[in-house]
Amino acid sequence: MFYDIVRFSLSKCNNLEGCPVWFRSKFNLIPTLSIIGNVSKSTGILLLNGENDSQTPVQQAFLLQQRLTDVNHPDHTLITYPNLGHFFYPSSQWLTGAGPIQQYVLADIYSWLEAHFGLSRSSVTNATASTIGAYTSSLSTNTSSHSSSPSKR
Repeated sequence: MFYDIVRFSLSKCNNLEGCPVWFRSKFNLIPTLSIIGNVSKSTGILLLNGENDSQTPVQQAFLLQQRLTDVNHPDHTLITYPNLGHFFYPSSQWLTGAGPIQQYVLADIYSWLEAHFGLSRSSVTNATASTIGAYTSSLSTNTSSHSSSPSKR
């Protein structure tokens, strides 16, 4: 019985370090750039990347955007965020800060969803709508970069 418990607990992923399921899935991934042309032209794509992301460098987002342009994907948007890291929280280039996602990032996501799927403010709770609504932005171009401070936007 002890061995069954140990075997069961080892098969679970309590963290990503040493998780066999995570490692198998990571190493079986097909490189994104080679399959991006298979995405339906009717599927909108929103790419968000912190410019100080040490886990997913912003250059990868630019490569993906270039590939989407090369395959003539009609609906893709890239937004980069200066001074934000992987979790869209203020970070240096070498150290990923952890904390709540910046409100203007959430506002950009909300604005993109609203433009693409008709998400209305009435479908969001009043608290969320009032928080997000304060920082809405226009996504009229395929690439934009936002200041990490909403007052500079």
